[in-house]
Amino acid sequence: MSGSGKLSALGEKVLDPGKYIGKAKMGYIAAQRVPEVCEKIFCYCGCDYTDEHASLLDCFTSDHGVDCIYCQGEAVMAYKMSRKGSSAADIQKAIDLNWGPKYPFFEQPSPAIKKYWKTRLWAPGVGPTAAEKHNDETPLYDPFTGSMEKNVAPMGKSEDCCGKKDGKESNAAKASKVSK
Repeated sequence: MSGSGKLSALGEKVLDPGKYIGKAKMGYIAAQRVPEVCEKIFCYCGCDYTDEHASLLDCFTSDHGVDCIYCQGEAVMAYKMSRKGSSAADIQKAIDLNWGPKYPFFEQPSPAIKKYWKTRLWAPGVGPTAAEKHNDETPLYDPFTGSMEKNVAPMGKSEDCCGKKDGKESNAAKASKVSK
């Protein structure tokens, strides 16, 4: 079950996980193995605004997913739940409730998240549920360790947030690539 041929909403393929190491590699492997699930998941890092992404799958068609704990974590969580037989609705709900409270743009939701809210499988509607409302203090479930982690740097407030800062590749993105 490779899934590597699946195109994102932007018409791109998931990049080769062999280009990366560590958690970045795990994120790209997860997206490559369950692209049909990742395509039904919203990414809560804010890339709907910064990169015009429509789904989590779009994060892994470029280096965007290299250093973002949100992209990597959501993809790994989706993959693990999918392997255990969880439905797409259950995976969406788990990711929405875990990562949704960290979404940085609830005050001005993008067209992408508005579309997602209307069409998601577990709670279709016009907005987030009360449990998803923005809260930087909500601990995150870490799918890499299986533990609840306190969010030390709310999204958008870290130098290495979502791949680039001031148009340059972040330190985490550089460190995550396999040197050739």
